[in-house]
Amino acid sequence: MMMRPSVPLCWLACLAGCAEGSSAGSSAAGPVVSSTSPSAPVTASVLAAPSPAAAAAPGPGCTGKPTGSHACDGARLLRCEASGPEEAQICAAPVERCDANQAKCVPACPKGEVYVPPTGPEGFTMGKDYMKAVAPEVVDVGKGHRTHTDVPHRVVLTKPFCMDALEVTVRQWKACMAAGHCEQPNTIRPFVTWPDQLDHPVNCVDWYAAKGYCEQRGKTLPSEAQWEWAATGGDGRTYPWGNDEPTCEHADYVPGVLPSAAGDAGCHGGGPSPVGTHPKGDRQWPGGAIHDLAGNVWEWTLDNYLPYKHERQVDPVHLTDESLAHSVRGGGWNRSHAGIRSAFRGGSRAGYQVPGLGFRCVRNPG
Repeated sequence: MMMRPSVPLCWLACLAGCAEGSSAGSSAAGPVVSSTSPSAPVTASVLAAPSPAAAAAPGPGCTGKPTGSHACDGARLLRCEASGPEEAQICAAPVERCDANQAKCVPACPKGEVYVPPTGPEGFTMGKDYMKAVAPEVVDVGKGHRTHTDVPHRVVLTKPFCMDALEVTVRQWKACMAAGHCEQPNTIRPFVTWPDQLDHPVNCVDWYAAKGYCEQRGKTLPSEAQWEWAATGGDGRTYPWGNDEPTCEHADYVPGVLPSAAGDAGCHGGGPSPVGTHPKGDRQWPGGAIHDLAGNVWEWTLDNYLPYKHERQVDPVHLTDESLAHSVRGGGWNRSHAGIRSAFRGGSRAGYQVPGLGFRCVRNPG
């Protein structure tokens, strides 16, 4: 059983309705998905037509292959030369696998996960200085929020990853409990999805339990940078689908004025919707669609809820103390259009268990 420290509940530190701005831009229950990469093809195409007299290149993977062809040696893509194999690329297993026919590394995410590529050397911008609209000086604006906590800065992600296409469901959590790895969620609050709403996101699960669940699957919670990059692709969009204002076809959220942070609100009344039922709001990647990155339930991230650093960041993970507040992203069914923007940040204590908070996992290279 996954055990977690006893941490008092606290109120979710999210100013979902009062911010303006846009983004610039390891487990689930159920059968364990193997992190072993699929077998690489055993044949290679000839990318440059070699001479019929070309000698076979010796060495692992290239034996018997003509000069100029490609081969795979585990996660290594090799270029077969007369003098011996030369390493052309190392694939980021288990997220990628070597494909000699295409002479490149290709996505290898298991079913139910979507391949998200690295950012490239220029990275993308995180942070929109939301709080400057509230107070130009550095002050406490309530519920733990301080101004100048989301200063714009460049972030570079050098590695690809696989993200769960869906938020973790009650059905998956039940399977985790049956395997002896998960505890029952908190059931004393209204709008709890456990135990009967099998295809809804599991909620009332704290950070420790969510993290442990991901780790049982060989995955982890996403870093805050991974989450935002997956939601936006760094093209400046406001929401995962683009810049169009949200409707109830895009997400389960609170249209109009937010009456209460914990009331019978949302597009379909109190509580989240079944996962994946708002396809107009999907974030589309070449490898597939990631659902519900806006609305439905807030999602835990691995990072502590800390002010952004001003300088350029490479593969940032800001985890200094597990017991402190962690960033939550995406907004929920009980938040307005401002709270479901891709760049909006919320913060919650690690032991927080509420109906508006769930999670999904990511698979990183080994």
